[in-house]
Amino acid sequence: MMTTPTDARPTGWDADALGVLMAPFTGTELPAWTGEALDAGLASVILFGHNTPDPETTARLARAVHARAEGCVVAIDEEGGDVTRIEAATGSPLPTAWALGEVDDIELTRHAGHALGDILAACDVDLDLAPVVDVSTDPANPVIGTRAYSDDPDRVAAHARAFATGLIEAGLGTCAKHFPGHGATSTDSHTALPLIDLDRAEFERDHLAPWRIVPWLDAVMTAHVLVPVFGEGPASISPWARPLLDQAVGGTFRGLLITDALDMAAVAADPGYGEAVVRAVESGADLLCLGTSIRRDDEQMLREAHDALVSAVDSGRLRREDLRARAARTRENCRALRTRRRFVPAPELQQVLRRAEQLGADAAARAVRGTHAQLDLRPVTVLDLRASAHHASGARSQQLVQALRDRGVQADVPSYPQEPGAGEDTGAPQLLAITRLPRSDREEGQRLADLLTRRPDVIVVHVGVPDAAPDHRRLVLAHGAGRTMMRAAVDLMLQGDR
Repeated sequence: MMTTPTDARPTGWDADALGVLMAPFTGTELPAWTGEALDAGLASVILFGHNTPDPETTARLARAVHARAEGCVVAIDEEGGDVTRIEAATGSPLPTAWALGEVDDIELTRHAGHALGDILAACDVDLDLAPVVDVSTDPANPVIGTRAYSDDPDRVAAHARAFATGLIEAGLGTCAKHFPGHGATSTDSHTALPLIDLDRAEFERDHLAPWRIVPWLDAVMTAHVLVPVFGEGPASISPWARPLLDQAVGGTFRGLLITDALDMAAVAADPGYGEAVVRAVESGADLLCLGTSIRRDDEQMLREAHDALVSAVDSGRLRREDLRARAARTRENCRALRTRRRFVPAPELQQVLRRAEQLGADAAARAVRGTHAQLDLRPVTVLDLRASAHHASGARSQQLVQALRDRGVQADVPSYPQEPGAGEDTGAPQLLAITRLPRSDREEGQRLADLLTRRPDVIVVHVGVPDAAPDHRRLVLAHGAGRTMMRAAVDLMLQGDR
């Protein structure tokens, strides 16, 4: 009878490689291969919208992970507002970060963080990949925008720390993102590699300054961005990022350094997925977020990352003792997060969902602004003029139409480019148009210009940052496109401007 050596595993998994990986899987049940990887020492799993169509499913799935591997950290990319996974089917009850920054009530932001933390704790999630610490200085930015608290670094720092404080109070781990800052670019790292070509003094003043908060947080996520003034290569897989972080916080950060998703085109295209995995470890990352498996083979994603690290060890490129020490440090941090999560009692799910709904509605009502944007109860036609996808938020149903219907207004969505006729015939439906990047996205801008020529009476509901809004008399600044912000926008239009 043959025996298996005690340091080998039948599945072929290497515990040191698994100890630095945050892996996705597909669906709402724990696959057998994921269970084997958990048995072998997988440090973390990350949940996406296809895993978490509702909070109840999320809770069941997270508990299945912990039942299989008590020390595994369950992470989620849940910001509230437009970027929500845990309520992917309906939208988040919480406002966007920009809306919170617009209200500029630090206690409100802390309560919002606590409300989100309570929901995640009730679902047995350990680590939230939030808050966003980017300073959104480029109105043409297609991926940050209203996910940021402001275009002012001091306001970003204050609100990001307040939100993180709320999460921690609820027992959640926190991860500031995207270091050293993704706000000063019009390129989305989901689709290409952004270049931020600012001089050192400007970058440090406007984008690096908010990172002074991270010694109080549990983790930092590095961005796939080029910042030539600091060094060559993307921050997420280049050796200049870790020393820059230490410099920014005086060497006081002891948490996890986590990469942004390594399946994103910014690094997956060049140098390639497997090579990016190895470079991330070489550059000091503790935990490698592999990305989403929604259009990929989930097991293959983990296998390819795992095998790239094992091959790097076998070739001598990575020292086994270094990888082992990194995995041990990562697991120690993960144990600390799990201890916190177990120490703080999880609240009752439905109760915290109701509390978040009320808090979100109140915050959104304080944030949304409008001019000459009054609606009545006649039927409304809604035209969504947005041309480019928001890759960070994922696919979302059109929340403005639902918000109108919830308030008793008949709302219709024609197939673009079908539009209402010219003029302001009193018998024609009222007309709303949604914009996000009309000044920088040529197609969106042209759609709006054509529409305004035909129907100057249209009310524009702008869901991006205010500086990206069109110059139009009848305008609502909604600060986001999620359910809570759209409900507040509809209420404003039905009640009159404020």
